[in-house]
Amino acid sequence: MSDPSHLPPVPGREHVPLRTKVMWGFGGLADNFMFNTLAALGTLVYVNHFKLSPVLAGLALGLPRIFDAITDPIIGNMSDNSKSRFGRRRPFMFFGVLGCVVLLPLLWTLPMTETASNPWYSNVPFLYIVVMGSLLALAYTFFVVPYTALGFELTPDYDERTRVVRWRMYIGLFGSLAAGWLFRLAADEYWPSLGVGAFWVTVGVAAIVLISGMIPVFGCKEELVIEEQEPIKFFEAVRYTLTNRPFVILFIAYVTIIVALFSAQSIAPLLMQHYVFGGDAIRLGNFQGALMTMGMVLSYVSILLIGWISMRTSKRTAMVAGLALAFVGTGLGFFALDPRWPWLLFVTAFISFLGLQGCWLMVDSMTADVCDDDELRSGRRREGMFSAVKGFALKAAQGLTFGVGGYMATAAGYDPQIVDRTGLDEATAWKMKVALVGFQCAGLLLAIAIMWLYPITRQRAEETQRRLREAPD
Repeated sequence: MSDPSHLPPVPGREHVPLRTKVMWGFGGLADNFMFNTLAALGTLVYVNHFKLSPVLAGLALGLPRIFDAITDPIIGNMSDNSKSRFGRRRPFMFFGVLGCVVLLPLLWTLPMTETASNPWYSNVPFLYIVVMGSLLALAYTFFVVPYTALGFELTPDYDERTRVVRWRMYIGLFGSLAAGWLFRLAADEYWPSLGVGAFWVTVGVAAIVLISGMIPVFGCKEELVIEEQEPIKFFEAVRYTLTNRPFVILFIAYVTIIVALFSAQSIAPLLMQHYVFGGDAIRLGNFQGALMTMGMVLSYVSILLIGWISMRTSKRTAMVAGLALAFVGTGLGFFALDPRWPWLLFVTAFISFLGLQGCWLMVDSMTADVCDDDELRSGRRREGMFSAVKGFALKAAQGLTFGVGGYMATAAGYDPQIVDRTGLDEATAWKMKVALVGFQCAGLLLAIAIMWLYPITRQRAEETQRRLREAPD
């Protein structure tokens, strides 16, 4: 560990110019398209057009996520230790963008063979997807981990960090909204087949990724003085990261929120279609489309609201406020999931959306504060590793949600064959509502309790900055 009395200067400026914020924020658009395109098109295209079984298609999409999670800390540490005249982060970002641009369209150029019904080890399309998906995951990690770390480095100011991260979400949310329409575009009658449609739609996505991903590469500068620090070995870097108490608390809360919300959400579509909307898939589709649009609008409101709370109190208070709103909206969902008044779901979702996007804003902003706290202990700037471990938490927790969510639906008594014949009975629907709402509310309450233990207050963050500024070069 380096001597904290010989720390490098704190990176960034207290006030980040609007031009820099916007340019860095455009990387969020590239990030969302890189991350969401395969998820938006994968299962439907691979099953409907390339004739893979749903099980193999799901496995082909899941394995690259596991690989992605594993590579995050490795790339993060490489980025922290990198030295070049272009900076630590931007060379990785540059090659990550180029890799994603080339690989995204290739996801839909599977060999059309009769082996699509073979077992996995002799299934050529399956193996092709796993290989190409894993390469895409590696390219995505090359971009997103250094990109996130670069944002953490732009300013040492407690509140300015929140303002910087906002721009990633302001611009990036357009990518999330657009991703919801990718399948509709690929399935249009204009294309001779779904596979061809997916290819050309993804060519358009690749063009957006190229432009938006390169904007922060060429538009943001790094503090090259940070490169003078001594390299840190991978396992030593992991040990420092996982022994940083503020980060461990934030990490556990983050994983708890993701597992709670997304595991139980696998029950919600089944419950809404077969209970709330009486089996009508069209009504469910219209509802989900309207809900998605409302959610995107409210995500911007949430960013402003929770950010405003953090700047007048603290990030911990703002995070708890966001989780509390999500808890209230989720709890009221037990009464809204009823065929007599489905419109009430918009009210409960309104409350939840007001809190959730702001929570993701706080997680990124708080991670930047953790980096300063870590520098005071270790004498190194390691934004790449903290960014990577946060990404690992997201991807690992998402992987866990598949198994947990499926188990809960089955445990509640949901049988697709019975539901197809007779519909969803009241008793099973009640059990599913209890599982859905109960699991989510329990997880949100636990996350609130964990966040109260988070020790970096506004005063502590400012004191850390003072000590870092006073340290000799």
